[in-house]
Amino acid sequence: MEEKTTEKVRKTATGIGGVSIAWVTLFGALCGVTGLVPIFPYVGGGGYVPLTTPLCAIAPLLLGPWGGLAAAAVGGVIGMFVAPAAYPLQIVDVFLNAVLPALFVALMIQGNLLWKVTVPLFVVLGILGWLFPFYIPGAAAGFGRVPEPLYFLLTAIYWVPSTLIAATPLGTRFIPRWVRSANRAQRYGGVFLAVLAALFIWWLPWTRPYWYLFNYSAELGVATHIAYSWWVPALAAITAVITIPIVEALERSGLPKIEGAIW
Repeated sequence: MEEKTTEKVRKTATGIGGVSIAWVTLFGALCGVTGLVPIFPYVGGGGYVPLTTPLCAIAPLLLGPWGGLAAAAVGGVIGMFVAPAAYPLQIVDVFLNAVLPALFVALMIQGNLLWKVTVPLFVVLGILGWLFPFYIPGAAAGFGRVPEPLYFLLTAIYWVPSTLIAATPLGTRFIPRWVRSANRAQRYGGVFLAVLAALFIWWLPWTRPYWYLFNYSAELGVATHIAYSWWVPALAAITAVITIPIVEALERSGLPKIEGAIW
């Protein structure tokens, strides 16, 4: 029995980040086909946010950071072919819809390891999200003037809370501890906060390429900020509710532990 267990762990470690190729492929396929399931329409029309996005956010929690990122990339590529309405920018949307949610959740659960990278990254994304495209390139590219300070405050909703969470003990100590806690309430809270911070900051780089390519008006930019301000917290809460039962089932399964996963 001991030899079988050792062999099982050894084989798992030969995959991606300690995750077998089969796991990465299976979860990636799940992320890919759920591109057919819309969960929110694009404000202004033209497509929708697919169920792929929250599932990719879950991936690092279940498969560890490297396995989760790999599964998200696989899912994005599959989704690009099976759900073109959710991937209007094709390969660019593989990164925006799938890889970025997984990346930001992976960063949020690493605690002290990466906060010196995470915090500056969030600040830069926040500033760029405010400036682009209504200030840079702005009027030179035909974009109108946004109302200030309203627009700055609306943009701040998406990066200031995430940055504060990542920079304080809440992100550096408590969230990484809570997501792996045996206390169910702590685990729900940790997963919710990690996904909330990740999806808030994800929303900025996800939206801006569309705004530029489809020449969003200043009024539509403001409306879009408002429309998603309630949707992101709601999605984070639903994602936490989905994740915890899966994590608990994996803990009871007897499967080999995946390094960096929360189960």
